[in-house]
Amino acid sequence: MLQRAVRFTPADLLTAAFSFLLVVVGLFRFGAVSDPLAILLVGAAGLLPIGVARVRAAGATSVAARVALDFSMIASLLVIFDNLGPLIRAVNPVDRDAWLIASDRWLFGTDPTRALESLATPLLSDLLTVCYALYFFHPIVLAGLLWADDLRQARVGFSREFPRFAFTILAVFYVSYAGYFAVPAIGPRFTIRHDAPLPRGAVSTTIDATLDRLETNKRNCFPSGHSMVTVAVLIEGARRSRRTFLGFLPFALGLIAATVYGRYHYVTDVLAGLVLVAATVPLARTAYERVAVLAGTGRQTSR
Repeated sequence: MLQRAVRFTPADLLTAAFSFLLVVVGLFRFGAVSDPLAILLVGAAGLLPIGVARVRAAGATSVAARVALDFSMIASLLVIFDNLGPLIRAVNPVDRDAWLIASDRWLFGTDPTRALESLATPLLSDLLTVCYALYFFHPIVLAGLLWADDLRQARVGFSREFPRFAFTILAVFYVSYAGYFAVPAIGPRFTIRHDAPLPRGAVSTTIDATLDRLETNKRNCFPSGHSMVTVAVLIEGARRSRRTFLGFLPFALGLIAATVYGRYHYVTDVLAGLVLVAATVPLARTAYERVAVLAGTGRQTSR
């Protein structure tokens, strides 16, 4: 009866489960949560996939409706991220930047962001900051390509790649979010004394100001979620085609360079992100099959 009333996707179940876990954590540490509204909003983000599953079961058939339902996970993802700050502080109130600074210095003998100061120019800052900001679009663009592929090639027995990618990329996001709880840090922009401010052009200045306003959670340094998500897109893009991989590659390389050049991340954050994404992507693709059975969508073989 329940399966007739709702139609979950694996991505729906993953988001609802992660939101529920965060709500439990928030309630457990309720006395230390500076803004209890964050718990409520995270809970709402977890209820959205349930509502979407109910609407999906009702039989939405238009392309526009299917796009709205399949991409609704973006709203949940953004709400969860925006409300992590109070929960992170409640669970782990001590910033661990000193650990990451010590790790970078052990690896390189100096602070990498300081070592890059001599290369900094306003033009380079503009170019790399654009690459950094494009992080938000990489997974959406690839998701759109895979969704369109599935729409064009739909037939009995065809392996749909969009649901698998959605589940995998959400898993990558949520693993990075878990890292923020384990090692809260605000990044070298705020913790390392540089010889001078990073030279910024008009473009990088505008983007930085916009990101500072939009990112309410400031303890999102370790691991580098930017690196994790971007590398996951490269991996999944390569599955689609060599052309897709090469299309994303220059922007991905620019983004990874920008994480350190722009003083957003320590190199340790990036290295940790690369290790985690290398483990998360194959594990998530494997887990997808099991969750698909649980969701009632059945087993889907890989393309």
